[in-house]
Amino acid sequence: MQYLGLFLSFAGLPYAIGFIALCFWWRWWLLLPAGVVAAVLAKIEYASVNASDGAGAAFGIILVVFMMIGAASGFVASGLVLIGRATRSRALRAIYVLPVVFILGFGSYFVVNWTQQKIREARYAPPAAACFDNLHPARVADVDIEIPVAPGIFLWGEGMNDAHYILWNNPDARAFCREADQGNATLKSVVFMLDGSPSRREMETNRPFCSRPHPEYPWAEMACHLIPMEVIPDKPVEITVSVKASGFDPSARDREAMLKNQAVVASDGLRTYRSKNDLYLQRPDGYFAQCDDYHSKIQPWLFCTAKEQLSDRLAISYNFRSTGAIFITQSVTVAANARAIFSSLKP
Repeated sequence: MQYLGLFLSFAGLPYAIGFIALCFWWRWWLLLPAGVVAAVLAKIEYASVNASDGAGAAFGIILVVFMMIGAASGFVASGLVLIGRATRSRALRAIYVLPVVFILGFGSYFVVNWTQQKIREARYAPPAAACFDNLHPARVADVDIEIPVAPGIFLWGEGMNDAHYILWNNPDARAFCREADQGNATLKSVVFMLDGSPSRREMETNRPFCSRPHPEYPWAEMACHLIPMEVIPDKPVEITVSVKASGFDPSARDREAMLKNQAVVASDGLRTYRSKNDLYLQRPDGYFAQCDDYHSKIQPWLFCTAKEQLSDRLAISYNFRSTGAIFITQSVTVAANARAIFSSLKP
């Protein structure tokens, strides 16, 4: 209560100054130019204060905002008084208008903020329990899938508006559940984002999905728990399954770029293609991935991307951690797990 009183007294003075500056202009030919000048000055001052930094910037913004609100309230009060004089309305006499508008104008800031807060709370409120608990039917290309509202799942809808659904985001989860339950969830891409920064992961994993084990989903553990940076999992850390054009080879461009370079062949048959900015690793059976070497103690592994066809209409692209020493054997397991992760969504 003490802090509220301090805030009201701090904000009340600039509000009163702004109100008094414009509440006594009782001629239209004076009020309108004065209002324009006040608006221009307020815009300049607000831009100046907003561009500043330091501990006092927040206080400066509060002062300017309340002075602007006061000036706007004073302008409205003068306008009402002028209307009252023109219409000879007793209710719009200055003795009544000025105190009423002064109080309402000052309170409008708090009413607007309270309303915005309630709208924000309603927008970001968790969806209904059924949205979290049920599986939601969708279709990507010619494949029917059932999607849980789980962290790490990102969906692109099919259509001109490119609707997308981030399922760890409450408004997106609510929108997807509504579309799916109405039978309208046609997708062009399904993305599993199983790797990420601790801040993003902490936000994502605070979901009902992660409150119980899900042995039916081979990706659930990675979706709900951050992978330590030094660990090289046997599953991809990101997977994208998307609709592709008929006859399109998703790996053709990478293969063409890879074969422009001379290969270094290891004793186990692993072929390494290096160019200025790219590194490609290829198994003896022809499977290959484009990799990035960070040369970092924090990330002591290669970050690789492989692209394959799942069917005539679907392509899969997945990112995984690896090293040159384990690539040949590990990439076989990673590729199988990438397909299994997508297959786990099929009914």
